[in-house]
Amino acid sequence: MLNNIPNADFSAFGAPVQKLIELNTATFTKAFELQKATAEKQIAQAQADFKALSEIKDVEALTSFVAVKSEEAKANLEALKTDAQVSLENNKAYFAEVQAILTQGK
Repeated sequence: MLNNIPNADFSAFGAPVQKLIELNTATFTKAFELQKATAEKQIAQAQADFKALSEIKDVEALTSFVAVKSEEAKANLEALKTDAQVSLENNKAYFAEVQAILTQGK
Protein backbone atom coordinates (compact mmCIF):
# COMPACT_ATOMS: atom_id res chain seq x y z
CA MET A 1 0.00 0.00 0.00
CA LEU A 2 2.77 2.47 0.89
CA ASN A 3 4.56 1.55 -2.28
CA ASN A 4 1.72 3.14 -4.28
CA ILE A 5 2.33 6.63 -2.82
CA PRO A 6 3.94 8.78 -5.49
CA ASN A 7 7.20 10.50 -4.74
CA ALA A 8 6.43 13.83 -3.12
CA ASP A 9 8.36 16.60 -1.49
CA PHE A 10 7.22 16.57 2.13
CA SER A 11 9.71 19.24 3.21
CA ALA A 12 7.06 21.94 2.69
CA PHE A 13 5.10 20.52 5.62
CA GLY A 14 7.87 21.34 8.09
CA ALA A 15 7.41 25.10 8.27
CA PRO A 16 3.64 25.14 8.94
CA VAL A 17 3.98 22.33 11.47
CA GLN A 18 6.75 24.21 13.27
CA LYS A 19 4.63 27.38 13.31
CA LEU A 20 1.69 25.44 14.77
CA ILE A 21 3.93 23.92 17.44
CA GLU A 22 5.26 27.36 18.40
CA LEU A 23 1.76 28.89 18.39
CA ASN A 24 0.34 26.08 20.54
CA THR A 25 3.25 26.24 22.97
CA ALA A 26 2.90 30.01 23.38
CA THR A 27 -0.89 29.85 23.67
CA PHE A 28 -0.97 27.02 26.22
CA THR A 29 1.87 28.54 28.24
CA LYS A 30 0.05 31.88 28.42
CA ALA A 31 -3.20 30.18 29.44
CA PHE A 32 -1.44 28.12 32.10
CA GLU A 33 0.34 31.16 33.54
CA LEU A 34 -2.94 33.09 33.73
CA GLN A 35 -4.67 30.19 35.48
CA LYS A 36 -1.77 29.79 37.88
CA ALA A 37 -1.80 33.50 38.75
CA THR A 38 -5.56 33.40 39.29
CA ALA A 39 -5.31 30.36 41.56
CA GLU A 40 -2.49 31.94 43.58
CA LYS A 41 -4.53 35.13 43.98
CA GLN A 42 -7.59 33.17 45.12
CA ILE A 43 -5.55 31.16 47.63
CA ALA A 44 -4.00 34.31 49.08
CA GLN A 45 -7.42 35.98 49.30
CA ALA A 46 -8.97 32.95 51.02
CA GLN A 47 -6.14 32.85 53.55
CA ALA A 48 -6.54 36.58 54.26
CA ASP A 49 -10.31 36.17 54.59
CA PHE A 50 -10.00 33.28 57.05
CA LYS A 51 -7.48 35.25 59.11
CA ALA A 52 -9.73 38.32 59.14
CA LEU A 53 -12.79 36.21 59.96
CA SER A 54 -11.00 34.55 62.88
CA GLU A 55 -10.22 37.97 64.35
CA ILE A 56 -13.85 39.13 64.38
CA LYS A 57 -15.05 39.65 67.95
CA ASP A 58 -18.46 41.29 67.61
CA VAL A 59 -21.55 41.60 65.42
CA GLU A 60 -20.54 45.00 64.04
CA ALA A 61 -17.21 43.67 62.81
CA LEU A 62 -18.96 40.66 61.26
CA THR A 63 -21.50 42.91 59.54
CA SER A 64 -18.70 45.08 58.19
CA PHE A 65 -16.76 42.03 56.99
CA VAL A 66 -19.79 40.63 55.19
CA ALA A 67 -20.50 44.00 53.54
CA VAL A 68 -16.93 44.28 52.30
CA LYS A 69 -16.95 40.70 51.00
CA SER A 70 -20.25 41.36 49.21
CA GLU A 71 -18.77 44.34 47.39
CA GLU A 72 -15.65 42.34 46.55
CA ALA A 73 -17.84 39.55 45.14
CA LYS A 74 -19.59 42.03 42.84
CA ALA A 75 -16.24 43.37 41.65
CA ASN A 76 -14.93 39.84 41.15
CA LEU A 77 -17.98 38.95 39.07
CA GLU A 78 -17.36 41.93 36.80
CA ALA A 79 -13.68 40.97 36.50
CA LEU A 80 -14.72 37.43 35.64
CA LYS A 81 -16.98 38.72 32.86
CA THR A 82 -14.13 40.84 31.50
CA ASP A 83 -11.70 37.91 31.68
CA ALA A 84 -14.19 35.68 29.85
CA GLN A 85 -14.50 38.25 27.07
CA VAL A 86 -10.71 38.54 26.79
CA SER A 87 -10.46 34.74 26.67
CA LEU A 88 -13.05 34.62 23.90
CA GLU A 89 -11.12 37.20 21.87
CA ASN A 90 -7.86 35.30 22.47
CA ASN A 91 -9.49 32.09 21.23
CA LYS A 92 -10.74 33.84 18.10
CA ALA A 93 -7.25 35.22 17.44
CA TYR A 94 -5.69 31.79 18.02
CA PHE A 95 -8.00 30.07 15.54
CA ALA A 96 -7.47 32.87 13.02
CA GLU A 97 -3.71 32.31 13.30
CA VAL A 98 -4.15 28.56 12.89
CA GLN A 99 -6.29 29.15 9.81
CA ALA A 100 -3.68 31.54 8.39
CA ILE A 101 -0.88 29.03 8.95
CA LEU A 102 -2.88 26.24 7.33
CA THR A 103 -3.86 28.48 4.42
CA GLN A 104 -0.22 29.49 3.82
CA GLY A 105 0.71 25.83 3.64
CA LYS A 106 -1.49 25.23 0.59
